[in-house]
Amino acid sequence: MTTYSSWFRAEGNRPPVLVAERLSWRVLILGWLGLVLQGSWIAGLLAGAASLVLTLVVGHTALAVPLWLGMHLALGLCAADIREWELRLNGLTAGPVVLARGRDAALLRLLDRHPEIATRHRPAAEA
Repeated sequence: MTTYSSWFRAEGNRPPVLVAERLSWRVLILGWLGLVLQGSWIAGLLAGAASLVLTLVVGHTALAVPLWLGMHLALGLCAADIREWELRLNGLTAGPVVLARGRDAALLRLLDRHPEIATRHRPAAEA
């Protein structure tokens, strides 16, 4: 089971953004590029710049590989928090937290426990 945090836009009829609170394998393997691919542009580009600075400072010494792996591990472990930070920067607000086996099940559980979300975020044509 995974914990999912829900994030809502202040206006508009878009569904909530669900963020899984777990290790991101994509970010662990791809590093800063994984952050960019998941939608965390600011943090991804900052991590990319840090990676370039790390390469320039350390170069191709024996210390480069452990530092690079450590950076990837730290980014992978903190990917959910980084994503939530970016969502806050984009004006989204935090909603309820749900526990589910997958993203679809988390959305269903969120709507089941908080039915007011479905009526609040209904498209204008249906309202």
